[in-house]
Amino acid sequence: MSRRTNRHRAAVSLGAAALVLGLAVAPTSSAVAVAEPENLPGVPAPGSPSSVWESWAADERAEAEATDWEADAATRGCTLEDVQISDEVDVDYNRAMGAPDDLATYRVDLVEDCSSAEAERLMAPQQKASTDVSTLALSSGTTCRSTSGPGTACVYLSSGRVYASWKYSGSGSVSGFLRVYQIPASSSSCYRGTTWLTGPSATWSSGTTRSISKSKTTTTGYSAHIWKKVAIGHTDWGSVCARL
Repeated sequence: MSRRTNRHRAAVSLGAAALVLGLAVAPTSSAVAVAEPENLPGVPAPGSPSSVWESWAADERAEAEATDWEADAATRGCTLEDVQISDEVDVDYNRAMGAPDDLATYRVDLVEDCSSAEAERLMAPQQKASTDVSTLALSSGTTCRSTSGPGTACVYLSSGRVYASWKYSGSGSVSGFLRVYQIPASSSSCYRGTTWLTGPSATWSSGTTRSISKSKTTTTGYSAHIWKKVAIGHTDWGSVCARL
């Protein structure tokens, strides 16, 4: 298992992500508006001074650095293979909680082996395949779903962080990225709402589970999508959603 820490400030925004990732067929939002949820206790109020936000972000970063990520993976029955903690300026994430656009926060990227019987039990699909758009109502807590591309997507909450993961079950390897959207908790489908978190471009080999996570700042619906790289841009290979 390797552990890496990136101190660079990677600017992430809708425009920048589209240029870097080539999202010719990866729209970032739908026409349905998302009501703005309130920030959780401990998270600065929208519009707070930059110094307040910077102090909060530094505390969150320090907590991520102190986390035992091997133990974190074990709670899901998985074995940690790699963890990377990166600083980034994510405008989508910042605006969702009312922080300054240029606030630097952290993102955690995990690579895990989730092939154990315990992991298969804990991460078994509970929702219908992604081709069935309606979920009737968002479930709460850890939720997994089979995707149209061979694999299983999960979205869950752990240690105050929202996680999105996808395990590839096909042959060979595929490339793409994970993206999380905020949607109303009353939603009846895992549609693409307001972009909240975008993971890095990565390659999955058969059996690999990759996850992205970031500090939860509001209680609402979260819709995670796996975007597979194709000849021109990316295509949506499936989704999962839950109220977290």
